[in-house]
Amino acid sequence: MTLERRDCVVLGAGPAGSSFAAILKKYEPGLRVTVLEKARFPRYHIGESLIPAANPVLRDLELYDEMDRSRFVRKMGITFVWGRDREPWDADYLKLGDVRVSDGGARILNVVGQDFTKLLRRPSERDETFNAWNVRRAEFDAMLLERARAFGAEVREGTKATRVERDAEGRVTGVTWSDDQGNAGLIETPFVLDASGQSSMLTRGERVYDPHMNNYAVYGYWAGADWKVLYRGQRDRSNVFLCSAENGWIWYIPIGDDIMSVGAVTNTAHFKDRLQSVDPETFYHEMIAGCPEVKELLGKARLRDDFIGEGKRISVTRDWSSWAKTPVGPGWAAAGDAAIFVDPILSSGVTLAMQSGHRAAYTHRTSLARPDLDAAALWRAYADYIRGEAGAFLRLARIFYGNNRAAESWWWEAQRIVNAAGKLDVDDRQAFTMATAGFFPVLKAVTADTVIPLVAGAAGLEGDVFNVFHDDGLPPLEETTRCRMEHLAPFRLALRTEPVASEGRPAGKLDVYYDLVSDAADFTHRLHAAPTRIAPALAPVVDAAARHEHVSTLVDEAPSLLAPGIAPPEAIRRAALEIVRSAAKKGFVRLSSGAPA
Repeated sequence: MTLERRDCVVLGAGPAGSSFAAILKKYEPGLRVTVLEKARFPRYHIGESLIPAANPVLRDLELYDEMDRSRFVRKMGITFVWGRDREPWDADYLKLGDVRVSDGGARILNVVGQDFTKLLRRPSERDETFNAWNVRRAEFDAMLLERARAFGAEVREGTKATRVERDAEGRVTGVTWSDDQGNAGLIETPFVLDASGQSSMLTRGERVYDPHMNNYAVYGYWAGADWKVLYRGQRDRSNVFLCSAENGWIWYIPIGDDIMSVGAVTNTAHFKDRLQSVDPETFYHEMIAGCPEVKELLGKARLRDDFIGEGKRISVTRDWSSWAKTPVGPGWAAAGDAAIFVDPILSSGVTLAMQSGHRAAYTHRTSLARPDLDAAALWRAYADYIRGEAGAFLRLARIFYGNNRAAESWWWEAQRIVNAAGKLDVDDRQAFTMATAGFFPVLKAVTADTVIPLVAGAAGLEGDVFNVFHDDGLPPLEETTRCRMEHLAPFRLALRTEPVASEGRPAGKLDVYYDLVSDAADFTHRLHAAPTRIAPALAPVVDAAARHEHVSTLVDEAPSLLAPGIAPPEAIRRAALEIVRSAAKKGFVRLSSGAPA
């Protein structure tokens, strides 16, 4: 057994692991980074559709132009047949460039971590600015891995981690490995990034499974299939097609000139019950036959047996949304599916994996460069970030399932209960398009108080759309003191991070500040809403908020909570008011009239 030392070891070379290794080596070329991957690339993988929110990561990886030149199919949006109305409708990514937000003197909700500067271009310059891609994962994942190699990461294919070593305090100290040539060894390292998927070594047995988002997908690849959407008559760009069916829904994704990915998704209970009578391929054809919109497109097509591998015509996977109880620990962090897996209905999987790997690299680099920061708090900020991103998509998926009315089947009725509380009563396709693309506060805070004003204010664009102007629905500042506080979720003052840009380009480091964060599972989709910078010295005021039902009593107590002389009492009272208003914007408290007698 060989003994080696590395600064960092990455488990898994999928989109999360490769993105992490590439970005870390790009900005810290002196670090010794080793990637262990049990397969040999190229290898087949499901999950073939990106969303526009992946583009900033692709640009930082210096792969965006290569994607632009590639043979991958451009994804211009999503076409839906959903609900009782079987007329198709589109979430058109190109129309994202048509969004106009009026300033109107309204308050500002700052949307961090997004670059909307291209929206200011003339329409002729915006063509396909917001497109994504449908990819053949064998080629795309190999492209990401080669980028990690190009930046200097050591990559060992055909090599799997067999054990993660820890010291007496539980801190990771190394990884044992074996390869397909019969070799084995130990790599001593102070940090491991676990990007090994849902079977993650570091989060195995420590996952939470969503009881309502428990599905199976049966899928295959077709030749000779008709395309649902063509742009300019060319088979180089199209929409993903999602179609609800009696017992679930079907995806229809062109990933090549003559390769159509078609998958049928249904509830686990229904799938297992049906398999008592039929085999998976028969079930697959039954689902397609029950969806006339897809059946017609496959009328002259045939299932391929040369794409999945081993001569298979179809494959089966479980789509059970789940997440690690904690995706970070002493000397390690998880990214991609190892951290959280979300139902695939919004094609968020690969993008979330790349985003989490990217943010993990920035976090690790910041931790190394900033010994003055508490490393555990910094990594908890990373955990909050991925909870917020994935939680927003999970919330959207639940809403989407819950609002289907195509079939009065037990399956959809069961899914509706997921969305019983906090239903989004907004029927605006532009808002939904922004959410599915990963842009604007719609994704960050899927609630009517955020979405309705954004949609209502869609007229006229002035200035920098890094700031989205909208009416936040709160009373004027001077009236806040007279309000009651209804506590909807516990919250704490916690370290937060966002990537720093320099001259419009990623700078490879994080901006660190403090903001309100909730650990309540139902509020993960609100973690990035209305970001506010709060001085850490105000933590006692934040902690005290839970004890108060009236804003005035918190404001009165606030000066006594801080050390004498730290600030004038009136400034502390004002800061307490702003904390309450920030909590209200995020949805952690609800303000109403009714001060104490």
